[in-house]
Amino acid sequence: MDIKIPKEVRRYTPKVMKKLYDQGFFDDTDTMQDKFGIIKNNVKQDFYKRPVKTIGMWLSGGADSAILAYLIIKKIKEEKLNIKFQPLSVRRGRGWNPIYAGHVIDFLEEELDFKMNDHIIYYPDITDEYQREIKEFRDRDIDNFNSGLVDILYSGITANPPDNDKTISKNKERTRDESADKPLETWSGFAHYINPFFKINKKDVKKLYDQYNLTYTLFPITRSCEGSDYESGNYTYHCGKCWWCEERLWAFGFLDNYSKHQYIYE
Repeated sequence: MDIKIPKEVRRYTPKVMKKLYDQGFFDDTDTMQDKFGIIKNNVKQDFYKRPVKTIGMWLSGGADSAILAYLIIKKIKEEKLNIKFQPLSVRRGRGWNPIYAGHVIDFLEEELDFKMNDHIIYYPDITDEYQREIKEFRDRDIDNFNSGLVDILYSGITANPPDNDKTISKNKERTRDESADKPLETWSGFAHYINPFFKINKKDVKKLYDQYNLTYTLFPITRSCEGSDYESGNYTYHCGKCWWCEERLWAFGFLDNYSKHQYIYE
């Protein structure tokens, strides 16, 4: 898979950004996609161009974001691009995300001989489910784009397994269905998203791990589980019961090096 890394981005001029802030465009909870359309119809489209200096990515510690980070960094190195990589994480309801993301970062830096920017971890109110699971990401995206911390934000989110595949149950998130409207690239004057995996599923991700000989090195240190603490040894191995473990087994045939519930598909 060839990962696209643009050389420059277009941004609204400071005058336009001030108008957006003054009119409260960044104060509500609309999705970023909703904001794109609203803003386009309400402000004059004045832009300037600037080179891409920093790529950002939300690292969850999961298999999908881990392999995408690998591919991005590999391309930066091979093409000798003067671009930095900024890893970002949020401490969510189960606080293991930043820990496993840290394991992925350590592996990638050593494997690819590449120094990332310091890992930034955000700590929203643990009792506010909406903030910690959804809004924190939107809020920090706005801050990080507008402060210049990142020029482009990549996502490793994949599609659900095919609808006609009877070997796996249905995921509750219909927005990840193959038929859902999921643009691979979304741009506005204040944000630029690239989503290379939106049209592929985890079996396709498995092929990438195999292609780069990472199936038994990087993959086992990632985590995709949403099981409780008592089901997963206080989050030290996969529970083998939740849908995310089911998807992981469906694609890879095993969970990690430690799980009590894993098995190999024949």
